[in-house]
Amino acid sequence: MKPNRSRRETRAATLNYIWCNGGAYRPDLAENLALTDASISRIVAELKSEGVIAETRHTAPYQGGPSAFFTLSKNRHVGAIEVSNNSIHVGVAAVTGEPIFIERLPLVDGADPLVVEDAMSKAVGALASGCARYGTQLEQIAVALPGYGVGRITNPIIPLNTGNLLKSLEHAFPDVATEIANSIAARAIAHRTRMRVGHLGSPSFYVFVGHGVAAAVVDEFAESGDVTPCEIGHMVFDPKGPKCRCGNFGCVETYLSTAAIAPCLKVEEVAILDLGDKWPERIPIASKAEAELGERLTRLGLTIGNALNIVQTRRVLVGGWPVGLGNKSIAAIRKGVNSSLFGGADDVELRLVESELGREPSSALALATFAYLRRGGTSSQVAMVKNAAAGNIAGVQD
Repeated sequence: MKPNRSRRETRAATLNYIWCNGGAYRPDLAENLALTDASISRIVAELKSEGVIAETRHTAPYQGGPSAFFTLSKNRHVGAIEVSNNSIHVGVAAVTGEPIFIERLPLVDGADPLVVEDAMSKAVGALASGCARYGTQLEQIAVALPGYGVGRITNPIIPLNTGNLLKSLEHAFPDVATEIANSIAARAIAHRTRMRVGHLGSPSFYVFVGHGVAAAVVDEFAESGDVTPCEIGHMVFDPKGPKCRCGNFGCVETYLSTAAIAPCLKVEEVAILDLGDKWPERIPIASKAEAELGERLTRLGLTIGNALNIVQTRRVLVGGWPVGLGNKSIAAIRKGVNSSLFGGADDVELRLVESELGREPSSALALATFAYLRRGGTSSQVAMVKNAAAGNIAGVQD
């Protein structure tokens, strides 16, 4: 059945399929988006004429097949500000992912509101000066913040007045739309696009375990595009446990973040973050530390299982430091899921994916590209675009 889409929605579906799949042939677009050849030809011609997509020639996928291959244009750029790992990461990239510039400014956990405000002001300035230095025009800006949620009166992780941040960005970048979202939503989007698969067929539960711990339910981008954060890192295991940066005690994050496991490995947290997937190859793991990590990963599994009792999906993707431990992580996490999920873990698809450690601000850049494509690749008509519902990434109005 042909979907009932508006013109913007059809453009967005086409662009998101091209983006998620790393490019596409015309017949693939028509088949996977349930559009006629005439409709796809019209949309593709329109997007090419506007410079949103580019056409190259590839070897046909089968004899007599098409050779015209469509990708996003390298001449459309997005900007990003991402708060992560005691830093603010600022960058600009083409919507195809090629970076133009990246800068990092310090912002330690627990900084007071005035320090945060000053640091974010400097980040906006760094973004503006970088764009001026490289002569780059932005189509979209995205800001990824841990602990962010629309309607949340205060952010327990980053004490930031987002209204002031939006005003600062509007002043520096008039008429460039801005999207603000929770960091885990940005990470989930970044991972989804690296899978190079146009359609997964069902939602997934993406879990990230790094300096912070969080999860997101990811629906298919081409249609609904919903990415819903789930703050599993701040589920409380033990009210008498270690103090968390959110202000509570005994949160999952206090046992599983890279800051929490670093003392077990007798290294600084930055060593784990910098090595990404390769950290076990460079950091010795004593038998006692290995056993401790296993117990903590089982706790992660307990948390995931509890979340799956509420979330209607059984596809679980885990990124972050557990990726480096491979099958040992899978076994420990599955053990926890099996202990807490109603009915057990037999029907749960549990996979480790790319760690995403140390890639900032690639997640926020992916969020910016996602927001730009969601509005059909059109030029921004408003100064700011805000989230439409608590915890969800906003779609731009027609």
